[in-house]
Amino acid sequence: MNVVIWVQYDTVATKDKAKGKSLLGSAFAALDKPKGSANIVGVVESVPMPINKLDTIDKRELVNVDHDLVLVTGHDVDLAPILKEAEELGLDTDKFVLDRTVLIPGFTLEKYKELRHSDLSILSMGWWAGIAYHKLGLPELSPTIGMYTSEEHFMNFLPEARWHLQKDLHFERTEYNHDLGINYPIFWLDGTQWAMNGFTNDADALETWNERKDKINWSNVLVTMHTASPAVLERFNCLPYAKKACFVPFETELESGFYVDPQLCGGNLLQAAEGIATGAVQAYDVWDLLLYGKKTPIK
Repeated sequence: MNVVIWVQYDTVATKDKAKGKSLLGSAFAALDKPKGSANIVGVVESVPMPINKLDTIDKRELVNVDHDLVLVTGHDVDLAPILKEAEELGLDTDKFVLDRTVLIPGFTLEKYKELRHSDLSILSMGWWAGIAYHKLGLPELSPTIGMYTSEEHFMNFLPEARWHLQKDLHFERTEYNHDLGINYPIFWLDGTQWAMNGFTNDADALETWNERKDKINWSNVLVTMHTASPAVLERFNCLPYAKKACFVPFETELESGFYVDPQLCGGNLLQAAEGIATGAVQAYDVWDLLLYGKKTPIK
């Protein structure tokens, strides 16, 4: 596999040391299996910085370089503008992938391309959707990002989610988050309360919600939540969604019930569930979950 490193910031010192940088190095190691099967054929800087003294190629010349994958590295990189630039340069955007995405267990470029073209919308009770979109560098085709609601309200919302989302969001109040050190807005939507702790003011939260709710791809929706209640899981399992996952701290035969051991995250079920999205908790194949809604244990 011929790999091009696309450097989106200035922390890679030389082409030879590219594989040694923590996240980038781990990502390259994941691709280089069996060892020696991956080869760096070039380094591209998004903005050339002579101070770095990188042995780089001009990104306009990348179209002439034989490569199978472009590994994008940088701090908290947003893939969307890079893909736009790549398209303008006549490059195959299907070959571009973030270093953090490669580290999700079971990654293959074929699976990633399939997922990227599927226009997946994730409706989640908490931050699961936002975490997954960020880790994967995918377009955020869901309003339930940067916020949370209760089990009861989420279960009231889901059966008729499409209907509820046609209603207006109404600002109620702000609350202070001591951990984040911010005030965040709380809204009501047709009888369900949403705490938008990914935002610091109601205007931005409302604008973002309205933009994202119109992007939902109702033909490919994944619904996720977590609960410690077998009764809630049974109700969730009956919901009319082809792809759904409820993360629970107990063994279950229900198709939508995904057992995770909270002790993997200090007894915190929420963190254990979010670990599935990032690959930190290697209990299930997240690619099968996102693509097909399948519960495939990682052996």
